[in-house]
Amino acid sequence: MTPKRKPIASEAHEETPSLPQLCSEAADHVARARVALYDETLDADQALTHLDDAIACLQRLWAHGRASVDGAPAARSA
Repeated sequence: MTPKRKPIASEAHEETPSLPQLCSEAADHVARARVALYDETLDADQALTHLDDAIACLQRLWAHGRASVDGAPAARSA
């Protein structure tokens, strides 16, 4: 059974979350993945979903940093 994906905060709102919010969200997803793996239920699908969400957060952080280095305004996620 494939778990339903929880919307990421930035996908639910049109506002771009701050860098600390993105870091916190990524860390939260990693922590939830660890719980899913080490819990009695050993839910690998749920862990992978959380890791995918954490990677998405980190990609947004990378894009923001890249835009800052290039001198362009920070890219806003849709």
